[in-house]
Amino acid sequence: MCVWPAVLLYAAFTWVELVFAGSSTPPNVATLALSYSVLTWGGMVIYGKDAWVRRGDAFSVYFDLLARFAPTAESAASEGPELCLRPFAVGLCRLDPPAPDRMVFVVLVLAGVTYDGLLATPLWLELVRLTPISQTTGLFAMLLFFLAVYLAFVWLSRLSGGGGVSPGRLAAAYVYSLLPIAIAYQVAHYFTYLLVQGQAIISHLSDPFGWGWNLFGTAGYDVRVGVVGAAFVWYSQVTLIVAGHVVAVYVAHEISLRLLRDPWRALRSQLPMLALMILYTVSTLWILSRPIVE
Repeated sequence: MCVWPAVLLYAAFTWVELVFAGSSTPPNVATLALSYSVLTWGGMVIYGKDAWVRRGDAFSVYFDLLARFAPTAESAASEGPELCLRPFAVGLCRLDPPAPDRMVFVVLVLAGVTYDGLLATPLWLELVRLTPISQTTGLFAMLLFFLAVYLAFVWLSRLSGGGGVSPGRLAAAYVYSLLPIAIAYQVAHYFTYLLVQGQAIISHLSDPFGWGWNLFGTAGYDVRVGVVGAAFVWYSQVTLIVAGHVVAVYVAHEISLRLLRDPWRALRSQLPMLALMILYTVSTLWILSRPIVE
């Protein structure tokens, strides 16, 4: 099931979020939201609701990936669908047919959140000062770099495991093992925004349109920046990312066992993937440890 339209739309969304200077301006937000709604409705009319949601809508594909990690799943029963409980990340271990588009989508998620963190570091400012690179160029260069590195380690994994499985099938299967790290980094990167900037909802509840209302007496509430300390933020981020790395190693091992059906070959094949996960985890922790600059 091709999801290339969703890949393109998610890339556009990432560009708007990270590069477009007017992404936080209310009129631009409204225009973008309306445009995406029109595009979604048009896609549903032309291709059908279910087909567009599963293939064309970027957020549906993204949330489908998150659903694989979730501890709940829907199962078909004779009396109707049932909600079942399962361990976290088990849904990432199932073997789907090789799908380059979904592989690129997952790598794009990884590259996007990493690039978001990189933009706020002194290293990026120094790079911009020394080279004519733009944020748009940097975003797509990051995607291509992540994709190239991932495919290189998949090739090494195939060599370590003694072959027997096509590179395309390995790449399509192993990419889901990186999702726990991506999810952990997403939470680690953004939960401070929720704790700090999320407080603004208290004042907006009283004055949702900015018209000077004070419906609940909270319009004058000021955001408390110091609600969480720097030490708490750092240790919680480290804990989240290390936990995501541990889950990713488990998922990769389960996938290799199902693909190779030989514990020794599966173990050997996982050494390059383990190195890749450690490399990504160390790089994300390094980015999070850098001072934030504008």
